[in-house]
Amino acid sequence: MSSGKPFTLYKRNHTYYARFKLPTGHWSTAKSTGISNKGKAERWCIEYLSTGRIVIKENVTFAEFSKNFFDWDGSWAMDKRARGMRISPHHCRERTDLLNNHLLPYFGDMRLTAINRVTIKLFRDELYKEGYAGSTINKALSVIKTILEAAEEHNLIQQVPRIDRAADRPKVRGILTVEEARTLFTVQWPDTRAFLGSLLACTTGLRLGEIQALKIGDIHLDENYIHLRCSWNNRLREMNATTKTGKSRYVFFSEKVKQAILHLLESHPNADPGSFLFYSSKIDGKPAETELFVREFYKVLEAIGIDEKTRRQRNIVFHSWRHFANSLSINSKIPLLKVQSMIGHSTMEMTERYYHLHHDDMDDIRKVQDALLLPSINNDL
Repeated sequence: MSSGKPFTLYKRNHTYYARFKLPTGHWSTAKSTGISNKGKAERWCIEYLSTGRIVIKENVTFAEFSKNFFDWDGSWAMDKRARGMRISPHHCRERTDLLNNHLLPYFGDMRLTAINRVTIKLFRDELYKEGYAGSTINKALSVIKTILEAAEEHNLIQQVPRIDRAADRPKVRGILTVEEARTLFTVQWPDTRAFLGSLLACTTGLRLGEIQALKIGDIHLDENYIHLRCSWNNRLREMNATTKTGKSRYVFFSEKVKQAILHLLESHPNADPGSFLFYSSKIDGKPAETELFVREFYKVLEAIGIDEKTRRQRNIVFHSWRHFANSLSINSKIPLLKVQSMIGHSTMEMTERYYHLHHDDMDDIRKVQDALLLPSINNDL
C-alpha cells in the first residue's frame, strides 16, 4: 500500500480485488475487479477512478440506506426546508409510500453498488407490465433517483446511473355530459353538504380537498366569490398551508350557487366565520369526510341511470367535476387566462403572471354556470 499508486491489488480465488486510497488517507473496502490478469486488473482500476467517486463501502444495501430516508425530521426534508424549498409532511408521506410499496420489495436486499441503469430499467418495465400509470412509475423513479443522489454524496456509489422515464400512458378521465350534469342537480340528494360540494366542483372546478378546506369566512356572498387559501389533506387529516399550486386564488360563483350556499348555512350547526362550511357530523372542528362527497355523488349517479359498472367503464369519479368545469368553460369561449385563474392550473407562462380580477370581470363565468343549471336545481332550495 506504500507504492504511491491510488489503488492496491491483491488476489483471492484467482480474482484480483482492489482497494482505493481515499482523500482522508484511508483505504476503501475491497472491490472485486472480476479479472484474473494483473495488468488488466490495473487498467480496470484506472478506468474505475476516471468514471466517478471512490466507493468507501461496497456492501450497503438499498434497504439499509433508505431507512427513514423521507422522515419529516430527517436530513432530506431538513435540507429542503433549509434551502427554502416547498415541502410538507404530505410530500414526505407520499414518497415513503412509494418507497415501501414499490422500491423496497424490488431493490431492498440489493447492494447500492449493484443498482445500475439495467436494474432500474427492469424495475420500470415490471411496473409498466403490472398496469401502473406512467405518472406513478415516474414518481417511483424520482424517489430512487433522490436516494441514489444521496448515496453518491455519501460515496456509497460511484455515480447515479441514467434513469429512463416511462411513457405517461395517462388514463383518460371520464366526464358527464352537460345534460347528465343538469339532470343530476334536479334530483333529490341525500345530504345538502354533498349536493353543494358537487355543485361547487361542477361549476368552479374546485378540488375536493379545496372544498373541504373552505371556511365560512372564505365565502363572500356580497360579491359572489370565494377566497381560496389552502386545502385539506385527507391522508394526514390536517390542513395544508396552501393550495396545491402554493398560491391562493379567487373563485367566482353564480346566483344559483349562492342560493345553495345560503341553504346550507341555514342548517349549519355553527355559522361562525372560522367554521368549516362543509362541517363534519362525526368530529367537531373538522371538515366533512371525503366519503360523504364521493358516496353521495355515486348514489345520485345511480339515481339518474349511471350504475357502478357504467361509472367504472367511463372512469367517472368526483375529480371528474374538475375536468367538466374546465371543459365547460373552454367550450363556452371563456378566455383561457380566466379559466386558469379560477381552476388553479399551473401551466406555461401563466404561472408567472398574476391576473388581477374584479368581480365584474367574471360575469361571463357566472352566465356559463347559470346556463348549466337551467332550468333549475332542486335540493329543497
